Amino acid sequence: MSKKMSISEVKTMLASEKANALAAMSAARLAEERADAMDYYLGDMRKDMPVQDGRSRAVSTDVADAIEGLMPSLMDIFAGSDEVVHFEPVGPEDVAAAQQETDYVNHVFMQQNGGFMILYSFIKDALLSKAGIVKVWWEEREEESRETYYDLTDDQFALLAQDVAESNGAMKIVAHTVRDGADLQDRSQTAPFEGFKAAANREPIDATAIVR
Repeated sequence: MSKKMSISEVKTMLASEKANALAAMSAARLAEERADAMDYYLGDMRKDMPVQDGRSRAVSTDVADAIEGLMPSLMDIFAGSDEVVHFEPVGPEDVAAAQQETDYVNHVFMQQNGGFMILYSFIKDALLSKAGIVKVWWEEREEESRETYYDLTDDQFALLAQDVAESNGAMKIVAHTVRDGADLQDRSQTAPFEGFKAAANREPIDATAIVR
């Protein structure tokens, strides 16, 4: 058996439906205005001044001229200096930290993320489409690099293995090969100028490590 809704629940539901309907109407109106603005930006006046038979169509670039005229001065405000963002120190002890934060954030925004083009698109969208939107998120990812070592002695390989063990999983040895004494003797005789030096009871080891 269904429960009868109270007056307050009915009012809440109706208010929600009304808000959704108004939002849809506003979105549709905004979409139409944006389409018109783009036509005006491109000089298309057919909606306001339809083309007559035997006549040339009207072209007006007033919207494009106004937007392009404003862009240089607006870009100069936000991207005209070396520092788009500046951190102010709270006290004398924060001066170095604030400068480091300023340098880091400016590098991330302007260099790593193409901040100039982000600002340019953001400002131009606001002028043309009535809304400039920038999506911001923090992305974490792991990058692996591979390093290969050749002709390591036992001591050198032991040092490498120790570094890997102390990395707490950041590095790992994925493969290594050990040459026997006959191969060692052959290489020491046939390739004396390759920087390979044999030692008694010390076999060279090839090791491959992946560093995360």
